[in-house]
Amino acid sequence: MHTTNDQLLPNGTQAYNGEIAEPWMQNGASGDTNLSGSDAELPQVDAKMIPLSITISRLITYAYTELVTLVDTLPARTDADRRSEILKYTDHMTDMLTKLLVLVRWAKHAPQIQKCQNIIAYLDSQNRYFDCAVDSIYAAFMSMPGVRMRNYDVGNAAEILSTGSYQRLPVAIKRMVPPPKLSKHQVRETLEAISGIIRRRILCGEPVPLAMRRYVIKNGRIVFTVPGEFEAQLTLLQYEDNIPWHIVSVRVLVAGDSLLPSEQQIAVNTRQIVEFAQQILVGASTQNQDSSVQPPQLVQLYDFLHQQCFTVLLETVYKQASVLRRARWENLLQVEMAPGNRSLLVIRYWTSSRAVAATSQPGDKSNVITFQLSALPVPRPIHAPALSDEYKEDAEFERIENDRRNLIPKIGLTVTWTANSGLAARKVWTRTVSHTNELAAATGDTAESIADFDLVLDPSSVNTEQLLRQVTWRHARSILKSLYELMVESQQFNESAVELLYTAASGVTKSESELTVEEVQMCTAIPCLRAWYRQGEGAVDITVDTYTGRVVVRASEAVAASSSLSEAMVGQLTDQLNRQPWRIAALLVDMRSSLALADLDCLVHRSLGLRAQTSHAAQPRTLPGFVVSSVSQRTESAAHVSQQPQPTSNIATNFPLRISQQEADALVRGVSGSENPLSRIRFYMVEGTEGVEEQVGPAGSACGEWYIMVAMTDRLQFRLVLLNPHPKDPLLYVVAQVILLQVDRLFSSVARRLLMEGNLSRAEFSGETQGSPSSTPSEREITEKADAMLTGRTSITLDYLNALASMCRARLALRLLQTQLTRWKIPYSFRLPSFSTSPHGHRAAVSSELSVVGLDKMGLYELDEQVPVLYIPISGLMRASPINWSVANQGVLPDEARRM
Repeated sequence: MHTTNDQLLPNGTQAYNGEIAEPWMQNGASGDTNLSGSDAELPQVDAKMIPLSITISRLITYAYTELVTLVDTLPARTDADRRSEILKYTDHMTDMLTKLLVLVRWAKHAPQIQKCQNIIAYLDSQNRYFDCAVDSIYAAFMSMPGVRMRNYDVGNAAEILSTGSYQRLPVAIKRMVPPPKLSKHQVRETLEAISGIIRRRILCGEPVPLAMRRYVIKNGRIVFTVPGEFEAQLTLLQYEDNIPWHIVSVRVLVAGDSLLPSEQQIAVNTRQIVEFAQQILVGASTQNQDSSVQPPQLVQLYDFLHQQCFTVLLETVYKQASVLRRARWENLLQVEMAPGNRSLLVIRYWTSSRAVAATSQPGDKSNVITFQLSALPVPRPIHAPALSDEYKEDAEFERIENDRRNLIPKIGLTVTWTANSGLAARKVWTRTVSHTNELAAATGDTAESIADFDLVLDPSSVNTEQLLRQVTWRHARSILKSLYELMVESQQFNESAVELLYTAASGVTKSESELTVEEVQMCTAIPCLRAWYRQGEGAVDITVDTYTGRVVVRASEAVAASSSLSEAMVGQLTDQLNRQPWRIAALLVDMRSSLALADLDCLVHRSLGLRAQTSHAAQPRTLPGFVVSSVSQRTESAAHVSQQPQPTSNIATNFPLRISQQEADALVRGVSGSENPLSRIRFYMVEGTEGVEEQVGPAGSACGEWYIMVAMTDRLQFRLVLLNPHPKDPLLYVVAQVILLQVDRLFSSVARRLLMEGNLSRAEFSGETQGSPSSTPSEREITEKADAMLTGRTSITLDYLNALASMCRARLALRLLQTQLTRWKIPYSFRLPSFSTSPHGHRAAVSSELSVVGLDKMGLYELDEQVPVLYIPISGLMRASPINWSVANQGVLPDEARRM
């Protein structure tokens, strides 16, 4: 820091304590410094320093500014604040001036400190000069030998001048001079001579592997061609027998499809393969001289190139599969190849857990294609059982067997395909090939002989995506065939109701027998399983998505779209079929049953005298017994007993009828085959049947109601259900009677009537396959038509439902007449026209039970379009009448003739 004792004079010199010193000078050219012992010659260090005068000036300015500010602000403050501010200012300025005083007193020693800093700076500069001088000397030392002048070569100069040439050149220079070019005739003769030597070596005992027997000798080379693997050109550089073969070139014939992008191709380093192969040939020639056990040169060459071709094939498939996994087959494909074991490639397809072929066990190896290099089995000795033990131990026999084993491939490719259909045990297909071109041919010659599980892979045009499509196509066809067999074996669908079809690229639908070999090998025909859940009316097409492995169900285009088959049903069938494919027959039957009930729901709204009943939670106004005309009566009756404790109603939840849970369970107990029995049941109220049964409640209570209960198991079952009001709970009903209805005769009668009226065609019968369309259907065909409607294999029309409702109302009306006749003890008889012609009599005194027309001991109504005829004797009516008809016949007025 500069103090106030130093001064800067006008001529540029600097004075220390009043003494004038000249500036120190330095000779930049030589690096020397003239030192005379004066401080003025030292370099001045002013970095990070300020003069003392500037510090004093800034402190005085600051004190004055603060004082002026304090003078301006004090008049506006109180006395206490003024004293406080004056005291703060005084203390602060006292501290600052004290520090300044200490700094001024210390400044008298500043010249000595400044001199020390200058000395340190001077010493640093001298060190830099010294380092620079040392570096310059070393650089001169390193560069001087290059500029040193050599001695004159007087001897060589005299020789050149005297002889005219230089005779002391190295002999190696002559070898660098190219020999004169051979003529075409000489080249031709040389190549023919080399070809003759190669031919002699091949024919005179050089073992050639069986796969390399296809060779051509020309132009001094022998060209070995192994189809689908490699092409190698060899020659000989010398004429001796033990000289190793020289490899001219090697071309690997295993490559990816040329139409694929470059990212799916691999670059084969042919130069490196040639170098390794040449080393093998050189090593084989040395080993053959030492031992006769080692394989010959060409055998070792073939084994090496053969393995390299298999390796190139695996690497090509691996790279293409890896690209597909990142592109179109994302999250649906897994490719595994260990870095340390490049001889094993594992490709897993359909890895989604939603696929139909997805395995339930996480460690199960299904839907996997495995490529693995493996050692081929050693062949048996020729006629080994017939040879004696002495001959088997003979050295000549061992040499012959070794030569025979050396000529065949030792390494092959094992392709294992493990496929899971989700239906039964997984299928495993294994094939081991000794040559790559064996994968390019299928195992069969016709479309029928080609196996369901087979792989075709062309080694000269490897296309992994085409291989995956081939595998998934065959896998999908196998799944559809298994589904076809399951449906036929279930005996719920005959062979005519299930078809395995194929859609060609042109859009033509073919059967399996019509497929060509190209369509099977190229997998261009899409397999499809067509299931007719209704005869000629509805079908679904089942296919397998070859990318995801999921079963896809669509409404078949072979028939017109059905309004009952909704997208929700198709989606639910698809999900359940992917989870449980072995239940395909049951799932289709369930769908058919749901469609049958849905058709009934649609027909009920158009029928006469039927009204659909839904859950009371959804439609409380359509509950049984809650008719609009009786709502006020029930409200009034409930008001009379409102002051009494009301019983808690145990109403069944989510049930169409307002009955107890116990009675609801009893009604649905007979419905099986579904996880949700309520979805298989429909209730339709028979309108106009109030009061048919006896009054079981107090006088003035509401009458019971009749309902048709439709239950779908393996076929439609109809029941008549009678509900009576509960004696204690006005909001609850009780099941009074359940009658099973047999409608086979009724539906057959309706079919005959519609056929006679012309409203039913001959083609709508199941037996139309035989006979002309104009012929009359037989009784068997009419019965099968009725059975098909009841099993859901064909739809029920409105005529059949109206006939059912009409016959139920007629039978219930007849029941009302029987009830009244029995109450009044009037004998009657009836005749069933469709069953027999003999009348059936009835007397009330015979039994106390009610005898219902058409009701057998099991509680069964067998309905027919023919209503039974009731015969009532007039004498019985007269006896039961309150009028004395004998007196009235004598002219007495009826009122007077009444029996009181």
